[in-house]
Amino acid sequence: MESQQKSFDLIVIGSGPAGYLPTILASRKGLSVAIIEKADLGGTCLNRGCIPSKALLNETFLWDAFSRSGLIKDENERLSYFHKAMERKEIAVSQVVSGLRNLLNRDRITVLQGEASFLTPRAVRIKKEGETDKEVKSNHILIASGAIPKGEPLLKIDGRSIVESDDLLKMTDLPTSLAIVGAGRRGVEFASFFNSFGVEVTLLEKESRVLPKMDREISIRYKGLLAKKGVKVLTETEAMAASVDRDRVNLEISQRGKAERLSVQRVLLVGNRRGNTDGLDLGKISLGLKDGFLEVDRRMKTTIPGIFAAGDVVGKGFLAHKAFQEGKTALENILGKDSQMDYRQIPVCLYSYPEAASVGLTEEEAKTEETEVDVGKFPFMACGQSIATGYQEGMVKIISEKKYGEILGVHFLGPHATELIHLGVMAMKHEIGVQDIRQSIFAHPTFSEAFYEAALDTSGEAIHMMKG
Repeated sequence: MESQQKSFDLIVIGSGPAGYLPTILASRKGLSVAIIEKADLGGTCLNRGCIPSKALLNETFLWDAFSRSGLIKDENERLSYFHKAMERKEIAVSQVVSGLRNLLNRDRITVLQGEASFLTPRAVRIKKEGETDKEVKSNHILIASGAIPKGEPLLKIDGRSIVESDDLLKMTDLPTSLAIVGAGRRGVEFASFFNSFGVEVTLLEKESRVLPKMDREISIRYKGLLAKKGVKVLTETEAMAASVDRDRVNLEISQRGKAERLSVQRVLLVGNRRGNTDGLDLGKISLGLKDGFLEVDRRMKTTIPGIFAAGDVVGKGFLAHKAFQEGKTALENILGKDSQMDYRQIPVCLYSYPEAASVGLTEEEAKTEETEVDVGKFPFMACGQSIATGYQEGMVKIISEKKYGEILGVHFLGPHATELIHLGVMAMKHEIGVQDIRQSIFAHPTFSEAFYEAALDTSGEAIHMMKG
């Protein structure tokens, strides 16, 4: 809802997860709140990120399940199913955006459409084409403007042959071949989606392994699973240049220092991102960037009193649930509390097939930080529910401190990993050690039993696993 009001208790720039959550919470506390959005309500997450991509990945899972079960007899149905998947994606986006609009209206939050720019640390101008500029003021301003692709200096996006993720979410046809530059979570998710629909996928990663920020053992296993499905994975590989010839992209790559050439129909760039601060006029308030992002402390405070920042614009991982928590932390400090972020307890999830998820320290990190650690593992192929349902790929891994059994990290690769990871999140949050898990009763048959068995394995006591 629009308003003629010019002064608010809180102004939020950006309506993604880091922006809309604190506005709702602030309104419930009785604060007058304005949220400024220059593009789509809900930001990247609802419109071009989490929701549409996960809707598509769910359709991928269903396609794979139908194909494996034999229900799909004609592979030519693939393109028709792809079009239906894209339609369902649009329905999901429309539903969540409509839901957010209803929430903001319910809590009587002022939504101001337009581009925000700072006039002073307490005043923001809003520009909208065809309208007179507005000015709003507040003693507390939260910047939640998100992030945008940093761009590859050697490759120029044209929106047709060389594209970014936003372009793919609007596509109406399937390419015959696709090179994806960047094998982090987003790159692997897109590889999984297009591979399932019969596209010849090549995944390029400049690091020595895919999913370089996840536990090494998980990433090594995942590379094998991708290769098994027909995805070509090139690590220690960089895209150096590209030229478009009709409907082909000739990609010049450097693999371990050796020059190679790759010809594909389309190239997707899912590499680095930077804070979306374009147009904010941060120079007027002497607020600078560090490595392309706004710098904040653990209370989400910037160097300017009264100005906070949260979400993708501060970096530290591009996760909606991280953004939610950062926005909530910022608001709590605005309200006079002393709240701080704990980034170690934020789960990281991969939604492709199979799923993977992690929280806390990797095995390598734990062995660097701690004197002695125990590592427990359990394969899903030994889990009764996995055998019953046919989803036997992957494993559970628990890393604990040896003396007291404190859980330092939990890693899942396999069925429902993005749901099961919350067993690890809650255990770490509430200091539930491996001994407590061993004394708990897990229903049988369930996938969560693998977590229980991994806890048993930290002391070599796993039941349903052959040893030696």
